[in-house]
Amino acid sequence: MDFRSAAKWMDVLKAERVYALILGRHSGIYPRRFRHLKNVPLIVDDARDVRDLRPYLVKYLPEGVYYDRNVYTSLDAARKARLDYARAWRSRFFVGQELAFDLDPENLDCPIHGDIEAKMRRHQGLSFCDWEFEEVRRQAAALYDELSARWTRLKVVYSGRGFHVHVFDDEAFRLTRKERSRIATRFARRYAIDEWVTSGEMRLIRLPYSLHGMVSRVVVPLPRGDVAKFRYNDPRAVPRF
Repeated sequence: MDFRSAAKWMDVLKAERVYALILGRHSGIYPRRFRHLKNVPLIVDDARDVRDLRPYLVKYLPEGVYYDRNVYTSLDAARKARLDYARAWRSRFFVGQELAFDLDPENLDCPIHGDIEAKMRRHQGLSFCDWEFEEVRRQAAALYDELSARWTRLKVVYSGRGFHVHVFDDEAFRLTRKERSRIATRFARRYAIDEWVTSGEMRLIRLPYSLHGMVSRVVVPLPRGDVAKFRYNDPRAVPRF
């Protein structure tokens, strides 16, 4: 993992952040002594810097590393109060949330493999084909351009399977749950987005420069101009090992 680049990404908001590790929910690959944690997000709220995650990653060998898009007034106070981070919106510790859009290829209605329900029936709910990848890549670029008409601080990220579009504008950060839900509903009509992420229901998102263990690909931010030609065997995304 490129800790230095990940730290730069997290420095955007200059605030303490919460992280989460998923050990083996999808891959089934995890240290057996932690089998009781396989499906449970392991919350890390005492890392002052991304580099402080290193001992956790070495110990637990997670399939995925995430960060909490919420920002809190004080993590020390939140820990002492035993804050339930999943229900932090109405707490006195909550400040705001980074707006993000998660586009996954399996959410598309594929002319070859059908819709997500058909894929689930075949136990292929997390798989995707070249057509689906190329279409979700096209949608990511189109969504970025559409969002650019309203916001200016945008980043697009290859998530290891699909794409994320992050919005760092102050206005977006202060959006209410109701406003986020309206945005999610509107864009879901035309894009293969996960509404839970955009609405704020799902606060976790993959940490850029970490490894997506299900597919052995690095999560990498991309210049907007690179999106149209990006492939999942791009050297930036293939781990050195």
